Amino acid sequence: MFKVGDLVTSNLYSSDIVFCIMDFKAGEDGNCTAVLKGLYNTTLVVDAPLESLTNIITTGKL
Repeated sequence: MFKVGDLVTSNLYSSDIVFCIMDFKAGEDGNCTAVLKGLYNTTLVVDAPLESLTNIITTGKL
């Protein structure tokens, strides 16, 4: 499904922000979340559940 290095967007954040997946971790509820770094904003680091992510390579947006 997703792997470290994938370029994604998240429906939790503005859809024009592209993130790179840096790592995965267990969320507070035990589900897997992705640690994301903003591609064009190097100080933006967030986490998001995998269900909220869309891989931009497979959707042809890059």
